[in-house]
Amino acid sequence: MDNVHIRIKNLRDGCGYTQEYVGRKLQISQQAYSNYEKNKRALPARHAVELAKLYHVSTDYILGLETNPPETKFPDAEYVRNISYRKLVKNLMQLSETQRSNVFSYLSFLQEKK
Repeated sequence: MDNVHIRIKNLRDGCGYTQEYVGRKLQISQQAYSNYEKNKRALPARHAVELAKLYHVSTDYILGLETNPPETKFPDAEYVRNISYRKLVKNLMQLSETQRSNVFSYLSFLQEKK
């Protein structure tokens, strides 16, 4: 449990979240959250639970009881050219039904070309 601060920083960085955003999710200030990442304050159990929900990992992982990093795809993490899954889905949903159908047809075509 010595590396909680490193784990929560790595999870946050992996999602592309700011400390301010995570602080708001925990209903605390950015500075209070920063103290967790700097290992200046212990992470309370209630915040470990909320972070586990936010990052879709177990509290055991956050607390260092599980050593394998999560393989979860984070919806806000940037994957290609600064585009997150959330942004991709949002853009897809703004297309007409015909345009979405064309996108999926093209993706199927690309997969067949592998």
